[in-house]
Amino acid sequence: MSGPPKEDPRVEELLRVNAELAAEVRNLTLGYADAPRPAGMPTTRRLGRLIEERDRLQAELEQARAELGQVQAHRAGLQAQNQEMALEIARLSAGISGFLRRARGKLVSRAGGGAAPGPRGR
Repeated sequence: MSGPPKEDPRVEELLRVNAELAAEVRNLTLGYADAPRPAGMPTTRRLGRLIEERDRLQAELEQARAELGQVQAHRAGLQAQNQEMALEIARLSAGISGFLRRARGKLVSRAGGGAAPGPRGR
């Protein structure tokens, strides 16, 4: 005979790790060791979850950046529109025609509130 049958390498590894942990627990219980050994690398399952979470968060970040770009473009358009409106208001308020518009607005508001008289004959 060639000796005892060879066990699965995974079983041998589990037996070895179990023996190491038993020795560590025994040393801690008897006071031979000050503290347990530091944890090793994260388990494969935990590492897989962390990678999935990282990928999901990265996708969310990319989506948020794209939305931010759209919002910034819309905001720039609104700012340009506000500048155009401010120029138009300044143009309409300037000169004699602006004075007449303001005077007419004051008369209308005193006479009965914001309803302007019917169309003017031109």
